[in-house]
Amino acid sequence: MSSEQSLGPEHERVLAEAGRLFVPGSDDREWFVLHSRPRCEKKAAAACSDLFLPHYLPLRRSTGRKRKGQYSFDVPLFPGYLFGCCNVQERTQLMRRGFLVRWIEAVNQKTLLEELKSVYMASHQSASLLLYPMLKRGQTVRVMRGPLTGLCGKVSRRKRSFRLVLSVSCLDTAVACELDMDDVEVVDARR
Repeated sequence: MSSEQSLGPEHERVLAEAGRLFVPGSDDREWFVLHSRPRCEKKAAAACSDLFLPHYLPLRRSTGRKRKGQYSFDVPLFPGYLFGCCNVQERTQLMRRGFLVRWIEAVNQKTLLEELKSVYMASHQSASLLLYPMLKRGQTVRVMRGPLTGLCGKVSRRKRSFRLVLSVSCLDTAVACELDMDDVEVVDARR
């Protein structure tokens, strides 16, 4: 059984979830970057859920050690930030909850949603994501096989390994995950 066959149904499920979550806003609703108070990202996400607002708080797994052993927990991938889709009235209700400092308008809604969808897909396909500096240069590739199939990003080389770097331009940052160069194809930049 090939790796593509074994990942097929799970990959399709995650792709469908991403398609349902990252839909463009309506006439009065837009996606925003929500800047939270320190260590309040999960509370702000819960407030979005209470108001039935589409939102996304990217998380990564962190592990620690105590005397009796090892433990793990989820921490925000972008400390201090989450993403939500709301109108002016809903945004005001969110701000009154006290977990947010401000909101940042996303000038290009389509780009924001594409970038968030890529981060969502990578984080839900058991890729270990790390915060990474935004790349200005680098070869743009599309992943053709494996758990990250369909994602596009830039390639960064670190020592003997390669990483797929997924940009989040509205925060001027990126996330990266390990990549096998046999699983990618170069994307023609002229398209």
